[in-house]
Amino acid sequence: MNVLFHIDQSANWNMTVTNVKNMLEYGKSENIPFTIEIVANGEAVVELSNISPSVNSFDGKLKIVSDHGVIIAACSNALKAHKIDQGNLPSFIKVVPSGVVEIAIKQEEGYSYIKP
Repeated sequence: MNVLFHIDQSANWNMTVTNVKNMLEYGKSENIPFTIEIVANGEAVVELSNISPSVNSFDGKLKIVSDHGVIIAACSNALKAHKIDQGNLPSFIKVVPSGVVEIAIKQEEGYSYIKP
């Protein structure tokens, strides 16, 4: 099953990551393979630049889901709008030219759309 999580508000990151982790755990327990991508645009990209090495940090939680195969994509347009240098993002973040285009492409490819 292919699933796309869309986040555009910083306040929704914890819920989004929790939803993704729950989906991964369910898939593992039920032997259901998931392909998951999180697309961040708008103000949500700001959180991606707040790097912390702690496993319990926000970035640590994102790294854990990334290590489980989840793609975390940041919109280049939003990064520019918020004056965030792509080089300051964790290495596991994929930068896409346009978040809305990435969402449209994934929906065209059959991904289920979820916006927590």
